[in-house]
Amino acid sequence: MKEKQAVKAKLDCELRELHFTGYDNVLQKTQARSLSEKLSSFWNKELEIPVLPVVFAAGIFFTASIIKDDLFKQDIAARKDNEMIQIAGSMYWKDDYEKAVELHENKGEN
Repeated sequence: MKEKQAVKAKLDCELRELHFTGYDNVLQKTQARSLSEKLSSFWNKELEIPVLPVVFAAGIFFTASIIKDDLFKQDIAARKDNEMIQIAGSMYWKDDYEKAVELHENKGEN
């Protein structure tokens, strides 16, 4: 116990001449009052963005967009030979209409 008091007394003696003078400046920065000060404190923050999840998410996004484009192009290429027909005022792809009719007829047989 006396050791702690001796260390504290020595530390107090050594730090006697040191005084914190930036008290008002620190309070002003921590307690932003105006909108411009609030915006300044907001923009002055450091952000840490983990690289691996961002790269992984970007890779998935680009892969999905490439696959979607390829599927869309394949669908258009497959539909080029197909023709549109009009039935009861609505337009249908001929292949899709024939499949729907066939399914409807098969349900009627069961």
